[in-house]
Amino acid sequence: MAEPDHATLEPLKVRMDDVALLARVSRATVSRVLVGHPPVSAATREKVFNAVRELGYVPNMMARGLATRSSDLVGLLLRDPRNPAYGLLHSQIQSAASAQGLQLVTAVPHWAEAAEDELAALRRLLGLRVGGLLVSTGVIKARDLEPFLESVPVVSVGRVEDHPGIYGVSYDEDTNGAILADAVAAVGHRAVAVLVTGSAVSTAENRRGTSMAARLEGHGIQVVRVAADKFGTTDEGNEDIVGLVQERRVTAAMFPNDARAVAFLRHARAASLDVPGDVSVTGCDGAGLGLDLLGLATLRIPVEAVASRALEVLADLMRDRSAPVRHELYPGVFVPGSTLAPPPPR
Repeated sequence: MAEPDHATLEPLKVRMDDVALLARVSRATVSRVLVGHPPVSAATREKVFNAVRELGYVPNMMARGLATRSSDLVGLLLRDPRNPAYGLLHSQIQSAASAQGLQLVTAVPHWAEAAEDELAALRRLLGLRVGGLLVSTGVIKARDLEPFLESVPVVSVGRVEDHPGIYGVSYDEDTNGAILADAVAAVGHRAVAVLVTGSAVSTAENRRGTSMAARLEGHGIQVVRVAADKFGTTDEGNEDIVGLVQERRVTAAMFPNDARAVAFLRHARAASLDVPGDVSVTGCDGAGLGLDLLGLATLRIPVEAVASRALEVLADLMRDRSAPVRHELYPGVFVPGSTLAPPPPR
């Protein structure tokens, strides 16, 4: 059989047979190399990948999944990679997927979009006939996933999951909020502003904020809850909290993620407030680079452990759908910082 004429082949019309012919190996060998298992010799892998590059071959994942009635393609619905916690989670999931021999495709709705737009992104992923689905967003609700649970295994990643049909590998937000509240109480604050994000914006942030406030009140501390219900901004509520500090109604401000805490630090500086002299500040997630240089007191969520475990669970579910559903929770670790100090003398 003659080798394919490279000049006449359009990349998206190149077949696996064309790659096999150019590499002088079998079609089955090309498939094994591209999937990554079982092992193939380094020399053969190099020949196949050289042919793939030369021809511009792109595997037809949908066709392969339909032909085998299975797929090693994993879909990830991710909220907002501008947030370092989501960006790190994405990177860790990609690494874990590779380690499991799975291929990851990610849908990231625009950060200002609400649940309907996330559902559209979810449908795009499912349209690719993914073999498994990871959901890492605090916007879409479990009830929105119910119609698809019979068709594809679903694992919630990071977000707290209560649905009996959805496996959850989640940050323990109730414990995380309590850990942060205990740290604020321990240095003597008796009046604290807590930013509580609306559940429609982020179930995770809402859970953190609610937990912080409840734990503080359990310590007998006065709590001023400040609502944040808008999509796509980290500034909401900051002017209100600045006013509370200026009126000496609070001596500390707690935020459900680091991005919101850093945004408040800018507002505090613009208002000539000293941190922590006038107001102490805490964040939550601890995933951003340089937080140690900022000195932000925060909580480091276990992104790496959650990502690795979520892929392990999903890989098992893709092999055996009868495995029992569990809701695993992973607490974080408090990270001290210079933004948290005893309250100023009255």
